[in-house]
Amino acid sequence: MNDYPYISQIKSPEDVKGLPPEALSPLCEELRRFLVEKVTARGGHLASNLGAVELTVALHRVFSSPEDHVIFDVGHQSYVHKILTGRADRFDALRTPGGLSGFPRRAESAHDPFGTGHSSTSVSAALGFAEADALRKKDAYTVAVVGDGAFTGGMIHEALNNCRRDLRLVIVLNDNEMSISKNIGLFARYLSRIRISRKYRATKTRTRNFLSHIPLLGKGMTALLSKTKSAIKRRVYRDNYFEELGLIYLGPVDGHDVRALEKAFAEAKARECAVVVHVRTVKGKGYAVAENDPTAFHGVPSAPAENAQEGSPDTFHSVASQMLCALARRDEAICAVTAAMGEGTGLSAFGEKYPERYFDVGIAEEHALTFSAGLCAAGMKPYFAVYSTFLQRAYDNLLHDVALQGLPVRILVDRAGLAQADGATHHGIFDVAFASHIPNVRILTPACYGSLCAMLISSQNVNNCLLIRYPNSAEDERVHALFYPEEDFTEYGVRAVGLEGAEAVLIAYGNAVSAALDAMLLLGKSGVRVGMILLEALAPYAETAERVLPLLPVGAPVIFVEEGIRGGGAGMLLEAALRLQIKSPSDLSYTTLAIDGHFAEGEAGVPLPASCGIDAKAVASAVARALLAKETHGGRENREQNV
Repeated sequence: MNDYPYISQIKSPEDVKGLPPEALSPLCEELRRFLVEKVTARGGHLASNLGAVELTVALHRVFSSPEDHVIFDVGHQSYVHKILTGRADRFDALRTPGGLSGFPRRAESAHDPFGTGHSSTSVSAALGFAEADALRKKDAYTVAVVGDGAFTGGMIHEALNNCRRDLRLVIVLNDNEMSISKNIGLFARYLSRIRISRKYRATKTRTRNFLSHIPLLGKGMTALLSKTKSAIKRRVYRDNYFEELGLIYLGPVDGHDVRALEKAFAEAKARECAVVVHVRTVKGKGYAVAENDPTAFHGVPSAPAENAQEGSPDTFHSVASQMLCALARRDEAICAVTAAMGEGTGLSAFGEKYPERYFDVGIAEEHALTFSAGLCAAGMKPYFAVYSTFLQRAYDNLLHDVALQGLPVRILVDRAGLAQADGATHHGIFDVAFASHIPNVRILTPACYGSLCAMLISSQNVNNCLLIRYPNSAEDERVHALFYPEEDFTEYGVRAVGLEGAEAVLIAYGNAVSAALDAMLLLGKSGVRVGMILLEALAPYAETAERVLPLLPVGAPVIFVEEGIRGGGAGMLLEAALRLQIKSPSDLSYTTLAIDGHFAEGEAGVPLPASCGIDAKAVASAVARALLAKETHGGRENREQNV
């Protein structure tokens, strides 16, 4: 930390308060250098944090964490907050299992009062803190730092609808005109009117200066002058959304001027009521490449090896996007829907080619799914691409608005499986379990690009809701070579290799396929013959069981591996379906390896799949235990027969 003299002496927000004003500019410069060094090395959210440097410094100069509660919406812009609250020395373990989380986390620090990771939750949580403090007669303040992109999500407005003016609540609208990509929609246009209204700001300043020079004429005159100023403001600019809700509005404020920010936050604090402070920031500020392309630097991977090839390989979502564009060229009913994740899901390419059939609805997964249902009911063929972790937010819409009505909405579930760096808030390990129990839902899980394309082709004519889920990675080329040697991907669903003479059988889907293949190699070196069944179709499980059952060698133990939760997961449901279809259910030796009873937060120094008990070594050990149990059970049966 020798290169960072200011950061090295900051152990708590009180140290930030103690800095003289002339130290703030060099501190902010240090913070930016620190972020660029650590985030480009470890990976993480860069542009959003660079844009929030002065804002966060000013917050900690005015408010007193943890007595005052600072809550970051999403939390991907909280790195500076972590540095200023004594966690700078942990950044070498940023976004690693057991290391420093890339999001606020209650278990990590008292300065993280509320864990976040998804958008638009902060004001609801902050409102809860503020109401609790009011009930307990505490004079603490609650501060919610909210990006303008979060205002495309309905929860923000639901919370504002319940916000009382007399609460000690400060909502900082961090306005950089972006989520990951450029914000769209009516609220984004509304904010742009506030930004560009120089006439309003100039008139406001002149009015304030004029009123301040009139001698004090008592409370009545002061109130009259305040009403006059408000009337002038409304005359020049019309009404303000936040003020119409009964909140005090301050701003816009230059988000890279620490002194202006301190002044605005101090004024908000002095009001002792609910205030919105509108702050204008530049995403990627101070790092030229990030300023010029904030979308590319929203999230950056860890530093690549020096000999890495230029260019990025295909991934499942890039292949899905390419195929969807090809299908849309021939079928004008195909539409693409995203919830502010056009870049992340690869759908932005579709938007460039077919803008009239591309719908970015903002950070509103619930709306996106019901909107897709409406498109579908009206005869279109919508494809909604969404991260698994964000699909959780639209469970009711999936059940009630799509499946119950038998509407064939196609859902492309991206980032399925463990999120190695983003952690528990972003794991895609629940979608199989919660979708499997909904009638009229089919779940497909392509393990290679060829089967993904085949699924998309056939998806054009489905009659019910279809989930096609895939990981945030490239395909494991071994899958293609082993399971589709003849390049015919149309017969996807259940594929098998090495079952003849197999002592045990592995069944896997998704990311777990690679772990199962690695386990086969480990076991093969030990002389154990293991076959494998690749599942690329899950629900309905009765249909899958019908295809799996004839493939199982008699007496061979079955080990099911999945990168998902055990309870209600594919392993559990397939076992139940198999036992219903076989004559002697007790003859089936079946073990499921899955994530059991925890949120997969990981352990320091342990690869995440290993800590979850679903890596290759865990699979090989499970096979060895099953074979030992079979041998022991067989020996006992022979002794019983002899008796």
